[in-house]
Amino acid sequence: MTLFEECIEALNNEGEVTVLSHEQSKNVESSFEKSIPFDYSFAHYKIDFSQMLCKKEIEMAEDILDELQKNKVDIDEQVYVIWSDPTLPVIKTTIKSVISVICDVLAVSADTWIFCPKERYVVEYYHEGETFLGFY
Repeated sequence: MTLFEECIEALNNEGEVTVLSHEQSKNVESSFEKSIPFDYSFAHYKIDFSQMLCKKEIEMAEDILDELQKNKVDIDEQVYVIWSDPTLPVIKTTIKSVISVICDVLAVSADTWIFCPKERYVVEYYHEGETFLGFY
């Protein structure tokens, strides 16, 4: 079983998860890249949080839910999980499910983004250990 398959299995145990088709994944990735400012001075994609309306460095995964609730965000709204490995499909689930199995989610690829276009936030787990939540 691959790390991606293990992640999907863990998320299924938490609630509903949808693996998007190749075309659906490309559409979400395109929307993500148009909505989120990136700092292209890095060799890898890295979000430029200095251009966000609000940002917060995250120490523990549970802090994400606390911060979202403080900002009156619907934590039951669907989010997309995007990995830096371009061969992987995008998945759709809830932020609560992702946080519940965050180790499985992060094991899939070096960098991971959680993108919620409806609530206008993004979480970046950067491979050098930085984690930020930003509102755009």
